[in-house]
Amino acid sequence: MYKVLVEKTIDLPRKRVFELLVDFGGIEKILPDMVASCGLTGSGVGAVRTVIMKDGGTVVERLDAAHDDSVFAYSMTANDALPVENYFALVSLSDDGDKTIARWGSNWDAKGATDAELVPMFEELYTTLIDGLPSLA
Repeated sequence: MYKVLVEKTIDLPRKRVFELLVDFGGIEKILPDMVASCGLTGSGVGAVRTVIMKDGGTVVERLDAAHDDSVFAYSMTANDALPVENYFALVSLSDDGDKTIARWGSNWDAKGATDAELVPMFEELYTTLIDGLPSLA
């Protein structure tokens, strides 16, 4: 069970959605209004991205899983931009004809905020991320 789960259908094949997600350093392409820059160290599982936010703060995330064009998971290893710690997110992809059903869920511990305050923030973030993927295809 996740603290936050967003499910949406994307008008792209699952393989293409997966390719866009595992372009782990490409987050600034999807969130240009939020991300000032993104650096990437390594590739594939174990890669680390350092995201500098436009409104200040840095989020460092590690790609923990990328499997079978259907599972993508990452965790925060450092963060001074968001009021959370112990963050882990999992994206699962399934076919819906020539479209993809994306389920983006996460768990975390609130730090300096309440779960009730953070849930809508993450729901909006995941919706924006999912909705932004087709523009990259």
